[in-house]
Amino acid sequence: MTTNFIRSLTFFLSILTLSACQSSSDKKQNQTAAVTETPVAIPVVVSRVQDTTEGGQLILSGSTESETTVNLGFMVAGKLNRVTIQEGQTVRAGQLIASIEPTDYQLGVTIANANVARVQDEYNRLTILKERGSVTPSDYEKVVTGLEEVKARQQLAAKNLRETKLYAPISGIVARKGANPGEIIPQGQPLFQIADIQPIKVRVSVPESEVGQLRLGQSAQITIPAINGIFTGKISLIGAVADPASRAYSVKIDLPNPKLQIRPGMIADARITSARRAKALSLPGNAVLRDDDQSTYVFVADSLKKQAFKRKVTIGKIFASNVEITSGLTPSDLVVTGGQQKLQEGASIQFNQPAQ
Repeated sequence: MTTNFIRSLTFFLSILTLSACQSSSDKKQNQTAAVTETPVAIPVVVSRVQDTTEGGQLILSGSTESETTVNLGFMVAGKLNRVTIQEGQTVRAGQLIASIEPTDYQLGVTIANANVARVQDEYNRLTILKERGSVTPSDYEKVVTGLEEVKARQQLAAKNLRETKLYAPISGIVARKGANPGEIIPQGQPLFQIADIQPIKVRVSVPESEVGQLRLGQSAQITIPAINGIFTGKISLIGAVADPASRAYSVKIDLPNPKLQIRPGMIADARITSARRAKALSLPGNAVLRDDDQSTYVFVADSLKKQAFKRKVTIGKIFASNVEITSGLTPSDLVVTGGQQKLQEGASIQFNQPAQ
């Protein structure tokens, strides 16, 4: 029995020894794999920050306004019997806008015509008598004056009848509709407004220090957030007198508006190239990224460690497709300008092109 016990113990110890050897072997293999495994390098494009001399851009905020705005009303009073337009509708010059009940004015024309016919007969009769010397000069003068008066009243009655219809004097959009059929309209009250918006104008204020760099006909890039559009216009007016409070000059930019989608009162941002040259550190705009807190940063490449590191920067003016870097970089820094969206702090990188 003692012999069997010794044999069993010997077998059990052999199994423990074999398991320990295998476990030790597995650990060595895992450690070796961990040492030999290296992170995958991310391919990037890099370029050096350099001092450059760039043409500046003026970035100005303003708003759109119509080329011409016309307020319309009737020159005669009466009851509005027809309105043919709605707000926001486009109209053409000469189009009927609205009309007033014309009956009273038609009767006025009829009465005026009758008066003219009556006085004209009297005038013809006295003219014959005057030629025969049978009428005094004063009597004849009275009939001449009377004929002129009734003819003037006839013209006024005809004009009043025409004024019962209101036509658009310009082409554009209806900016305001202030009356509806059935209302009693007083004479001369503005009821409708038509705005000519082709072309439409963008008005911006330019600082005194920069207005000398602008010229008539100069191109300007206009961004209108309301319609998510970017357009190109030309400067059509440079104010001659500065605003006393802001010391800024009013500048108008003509903007083609063939589809009439740009309406008066929209916020607009204008970018105008300035002739003034400036020295600056600049980078392609796509190299600059933003954090969740809207702070700006770039990835700086370490050519020895083959790694990319995050660097916060401050941006300034915009030079075409480049942006000015006012702090955070030096001219010798190597910045990732392609593939930076895939990077994290300390990521391994490989260069797709030589540093410039």
